[in-house]
Amino acid sequence: MAESIITFFIEKLSDLITREANFLTGVDEQINSLRNELEWIRSFLKDADGICKDNERVRLWVNQVRSISYDAETVIDEFIFKVERQRQRGRRGMGQLKLLHDLGNQIEQIKKRIEEVSVNKSKYGIEALQIGEPSSSSSQQSLSRRQRRTPVVEEVDVVGIEDEAEILVSQLIQGEPRLSILSIVGMGGLGKTTLAKKVYNSNEVSRHFECRAWIYMSQEYNIKELLESLLNQVAELNKRHQREVTQMSEQNLQRLLFGYLKDRRYLVVVDDIWSKDAWDSLKVVFPEATTGSRVMLTTRNKEVALHADMENIPHELRFLSKDECWTLFCKKALPKNVPLVLSPELQKVGRDIAAKCGGLPLAVVVLGGLLSRKDRIPSEWAKVLKRINGKFCEGHDQITRILALSYDDLPYNLKSCFLCLGVFPEDHEIHVRKLIQLWVAEGLVQQRGNETMEEVAEDYLEELIDRCMLQSSRRSSVGIRTCRIHDMLRNLSISEAMEDKFLDVRQITDFESPVRTHRLIVYGDLRKYISLNHNCPTRYLRSFLCHATDVYYEELGRKHWRFLCGGFRLLRVLDIPQMGITKLPNEIGEMIHLRYVGLRGNYLTSLPKTICNLINLQTLDIKPTYAVAPCCQDIPSIISEMIQLRHLHMNWGKILGSSRIGNLRNLQTLSEIEAGSWIENGLAQLTNLRKLVVRGVLNSHREALSNSIVCLENLQSLCLSTTVNDKSIVFPSLTFSNHVHLYKLQMFGRLEKLPDLHGFPQNITQLYLQGSCLMQDPMATLEKLAHLRTLVLSGEVYKGKTLVCSAGGFPELQELELVDLNEIEEWRVEEGAMSSIKRVKLFACFYLKMLPEGFQYLTTLKELEIIAMPLKNRILPENVGEDWYKIQHVPSVVIKDVFFQGPRRY
Repeated sequence: MAESIITFFIEKLSDLITREANFLTGVDEQINSLRNELEWIRSFLKDADGICKDNERVRLWVNQVRSISYDAETVIDEFIFKVERQRQRGRRGMGQLKLLHDLGNQIEQIKKRIEEVSVNKSKYGIEALQIGEPSSSSSQQSLSRRQRRTPVVEEVDVVGIEDEAEILVSQLIQGEPRLSILSIVGMGGLGKTTLAKKVYNSNEVSRHFECRAWIYMSQEYNIKELLESLLNQVAELNKRHQREVTQMSEQNLQRLLFGYLKDRRYLVVVDDIWSKDAWDSLKVVFPEATTGSRVMLTTRNKEVALHADMENIPHELRFLSKDECWTLFCKKALPKNVPLVLSPELQKVGRDIAAKCGGLPLAVVVLGGLLSRKDRIPSEWAKVLKRINGKFCEGHDQITRILALSYDDLPYNLKSCFLCLGVFPEDHEIHVRKLIQLWVAEGLVQQRGNETMEEVAEDYLEELIDRCMLQSSRRSSVGIRTCRIHDMLRNLSISEAMEDKFLDVRQITDFESPVRTHRLIVYGDLRKYISLNHNCPTRYLRSFLCHATDVYYEELGRKHWRFLCGGFRLLRVLDIPQMGITKLPNEIGEMIHLRYVGLRGNYLTSLPKTICNLINLQTLDIKPTYAVAPCCQDIPSIISEMIQLRHLHMNWGKILGSSRIGNLRNLQTLSEIEAGSWIENGLAQLTNLRKLVVRGVLNSHREALSNSIVCLENLQSLCLSTTVNDKSIVFPSLTFSNHVHLYKLQMFGRLEKLPDLHGFPQNITQLYLQGSCLMQDPMATLEKLAHLRTLVLSGEVYKGKTLVCSAGGFPELQELELVDLNEIEEWRVEEGAMSSIKRVKLFACFYLKMLPEGFQYLTTLKELEIIAMPLKNRILPENVGEDWYKIQHVPSVVIKDVFFQGPRRY
């Protein structure tokens, strides 16, 4: 842990020497000497990492090194801050000489402290300790992305719960017509959520209920957000309705949900509910009707389950048997392609390890993840067993020790990344994009060859998932979109991080407590925290994250911003989403160390010109919540001076004036920006771009845009959109044959013609077309795209009346959506077409007369949604609907009318 802190600081010293070579005359030798001393300490810390926990002397020494590193970093950061502020104010001369003199004295004091801890290392025999070799997993970090094994998509672990799942499915479907609340009860890590997911996703349950929803409640919850999530899941909401819902009061949401569910057979899962009060705040939206509706709870508290429904006996999960533990352990410890043939010696050690888990699935899974990174030989597995036995204890303490063992086994460069997971709320669905950008901004990711930091961080993420320290939540065709951390592992992350002064977590009840930490996470009202802590020391703080527990409409005042910009002036990360912020003050430009600014979900319409003073900024996220009406966000043209910028997330961002955007050579994400003269002034030079979203493409810019895109060969995701409903704007003929990395393409607007087969990206997996006004059937070309997995066609894509999917076409397609194709009357699907399809959605294709005959051959189809379609009358249970025989094999068929007209499921 301390090693990663020093690594980041050494890189900072190197950057300082390079950038300020002329200015640092007189202290450059001292800085180099300090850097060399830290290099030696770092090499020892890396080896000492494995024994730090078990040896008091090493732990004390590491804590002293960490403290010195933090103090040294503060000295350098404050020096850089003062130098930059003088430059901004145009001051020179004696002020700079004083800064250099003070810096030299402070460095000398730091070096004396380093000498003292170096003497202590020898004096107290730390050098003589047996430092173990780095774990084999550490060496794997040097492997390139191409050499690492392709991660296997996670499957639900169902060992030992098959019988329980069948019982619960039966109770959900065959129970009384009254509303029933079924509960799954058990301690953390016993598999409550796994069982609930198994039941929720079963074919029988999917067909039986007209609408379903899943919400995570946790200890800290926002009831309005939960109600919004429920409504979004059970009803088909367009963007306008979503905006209306976010503006409703809690009481209006309750009434709306109650009215919507009243006449429907619904299933709602409330995962991880902790208290009776939490249930009482939610139960009012569930009508006591006789439709056979169900609510399923998972909880650790049996009293909560009995309080919710006294007539139903809670389903209490049992611990796994020894054989079940062994089966689950093998699933995680052995890759899918390794045959389950183990030597008697290895099997004996493995069974002993699995038995130590006490029948708790989470412990089995985590230990299995640990062993999956080890050589499959008895001696290696015996080392792990010895470490478990060395700290043997019973019950919950034993499980905690097993989880801690997996943390201890992490290579040093993954430990900091794991501890960083503690910044997210319990049961939070973590967006991988944000997590990776935070890791990079925090300096937790090390450079590796020619790869970007983000690519290295993706490997870190995959390894944490392979080790079962994280769970992938949602995956796209090209990678992980979101992930979760089990709350027991999250608690481990926070406890380890607080012990190492890595971070501190503050609830609304203990805001007044001062902290000395590098990262601070606050839950609750930011205004209240500031009012209670305006005198607290903050010079060590580098990251500040605030999670709102309610909806705030009051704007941050001047005193709040003065505290943030002045008291937190050395911050690297500032993340304050959903705080009702509409304006940033000019003082934001004084926080020159900022690398990550997260203001997502606020209502910013412009940025101050001083934003360009943030010379180290890597990520600027000012995108409002998805449900807020689009509003143009004015960006000053001098943003082109922020040459370290890597990710810019906006909503209809508009660059004012003439910007030399080509200066932003490090930019990887430029999302939702309005077309303008910046396209001609340097877009083609942004060759590191991975994601580009351009809205409002006008005829005056379309040629320059097309020519520029040809140069952006590293693009992975591209979205182009013309002005809404403007049919006079036509995209010229585009070709993407040289874009080998481009997997996602969205084109919203009229096309001269569809690119031919060789004009599409060769590795494209996701394609979205809207308003293309094509005269020829696009399926003839699109079905030949060998790797296409997701296809969405909407809004006048095709002016013809017949679509044809040929035999052998769309070999990899898994998701297909046809939306607002009002010209289509016939759709033919030949036998052998779409052989991998899993989900089809038809929305408002009003003139489609019937479902294709070929649907009966789509044996892989799992889900069919038909929304606002006249042909719904043809899709009724067998012997009634004319088209029922074509889809009777599909596990989930959902029929919905327009908003709040409700679904029917068969």
